[in-house]
Amino acid sequence: MRGTTVPVEEFDAVLVGGGVMGATLGVLLGELEPGWRIGMVERLGEAGLESSSAWNNAGTGHAGLCEFNYTPRLPGGSVDVSRAVEIGEQFSASLVFWAHLVSRGLIGPPQDFIRPVAHLGFGRGPDGVAHLRARWETLRGHPLFADTEYSDDRTVLGT
Repeated sequence: MRGTTVPVEEFDAVLVGGGVMGATLGVLLGELEPGWRIGMVERLGEAGLESSSAWNNAGTGHAGLCEFNYTPRLPGGSVDVSRAVEIGEQFSASLVFWAHLVSRGLIGPPQDFIRPVAHLGFGRGPDGVAHLRARWETLRGHPLFADTEYSDDRTVLGT
């Protein structure tokens, strides 16, 4: 409206989105810059309703275990696992950050928000199975993926 002055709030940082990533960044900034004024805007009725919602989860908070797009097959049949390792390292850093927040009493016990879920990769047809096996062969030597298993035995997969 004309002639109306709207008060302006000043912030050191404004975060767009109140999901897991926005909330995590807000806490991280608060830890690094305790004197900052941090604002957050969310278009939905409350935080965590879009990608962070259990029904709409976009993969936030995972360790890069299953996604084939993180392990593309290269000409000749080898697999590039660098992106899966990068995602796994980022998830490990998240675990350290969450442990810090737990130790400061800023969040509750890990079992309240970390829920390990078994992952299963599935290779369809001979090419898919070859990709899956090559992926496993390459990842299993990395400490982040050392407990990863491979099987093409239907009785093992059925359990």
